[in-house]
Amino acid sequence: MRFLLILFLALASGIALTLLEDNPGYILITREPWSLETSLTIFALGLALAFALIYVFVRLLNNLVSAPANLRHWQMQRSKDQAIKDTKHGLAAAINGNWETAEKLLNKRMENNPQGEVNLLASAWVAQQDNELQKRDDFITAASNFDDSSSDDIDMAIGHIQVTLQKQAGQTEQALATARHLYQESPANPAAIRSLITLLKETKQWQELLLTLAASNKRHILSEKELLGLQTLAATELLSSADVISDLEKYWKNLAKNTRKQTDVIASYSRSLLRFEQHQEAEAVLHTELKRQWSDELIEIYGQIKTDDPASHLKHAESWLAEHPTDSSQMLCMGRLAVQNKLWGMARSFLEIGAQNGDNNDVYLLLAWLLESLDEPEEALKTYRSGLEKCLNSGPKTFTVPSSSNIEIYDGEDIIPDAVSVEKNEHNKEQETQSPSLAYSNESK
Repeated sequence: MRFLLILFLALASGIALTLLEDNPGYILITREPWSLETSLTIFALGLALAFALIYVFVRLLNNLVSAPANLRHWQMQRSKDQAIKDTKHGLAAAINGNWETAEKLLNKRMENNPQGEVNLLASAWVAQQDNELQKRDDFITAASNFDDSSSDDIDMAIGHIQVTLQKQAGQTEQALATARHLYQESPANPAAIRSLITLLKETKQWQELLLTLAASNKRHILSEKELLGLQTLAATELLSSADVISDLEKYWKNLAKNTRKQTDVIASYSRSLLRFEQHQEAEAVLHTELKRQWSDELIEIYGQIKTDDPASHLKHAESWLAEHPTDSSQMLCMGRLAVQNKLWGMARSFLEIGAQNGDNNDVYLLLAWLLESLDEPEEALKTYRSGLEKCLNSGPKTFTVPSSSNIEIYDGEDIIPDAVSVEKNEHNKEQETQSPSLAYSNESK
């Protein structure tokens, strides 16, 4: 645009000069006692020259007046450029592990740095790597107060970084307190909700976790699968932690309807009812749920219930045999209920079917106990041995129990031949010391 304007003026001047050459014109300016007489061409050139001189003078005067301001602006810009350069070198030093150099560069010329919050947060990270936790907190506080005009988003971002650093430093309780504050300040912020949920899970704050999950569901922060999984975990742990029956009932009633339908939650609730000797209530809950949908875990718990009418209890369990005739959990349940009713032959039949499946260690234990009670020690010993082999072989190492014919007697000690090698490590030793809990006490025998 400027080029076109200059070109237009040059053309106009050329045309004007051409016209003036043929007829230069005449100018007379009179003011007593002086008079000025010249041609139009000379007058035009003089006027242009005067305008140019006035323009140069005004520009020069303006530059002289604004020189101090321009100098200050140049100095500020130079300081900002140097501060940005220090930030780059400071971040490089932090990445390379030069904590002292990094902290010095990141905090240099802070008043001239247009993004001082970044430097302060980087300094907080450096301080944590150097195990200076108090200094880290001071840098975070300084970052929060660096610019009074900063937005809520920036303050929230600083808070999230603080939570992350506290978690990395193992300060879980402090991180939880910070996450709670962020959630209170911005309950719709996805990052704040996720941080709080993660920390509540780590610290096993199950009641608060359930409340937070219910609130997050309204905002669709988590997927349905993720939400249901966390609700199930929290509800299961909460029910298991109940110290008195009143707390258990309160926890159960406060659960969301879809959470109470989860198998793991029902199993946890039923086990807690049995823990408080509430067998009748547990039977009602399990009976209703097993009619709605089958669960190996629930049917196994059902067999542990002891009601005032064990015959009716057994009859209910028999109604599910048609659909699950050889299921190991069903066989274990039937065996336990038959023992309660003192139907030894029925109990043995069901347990032997379950043992043939070979996928439930409690079946072996109960069957061996029953055989021992029926005065069949050899069969009981075989069953104990089979169950032990099955239990040990389910681990990372394979154990082989030698037959009695492979044992040689030497100096009164039993020696296992070299051909039978049993490799033991710490994991296997733990397995050897563990055994399934006996389902029935001596009183039931």
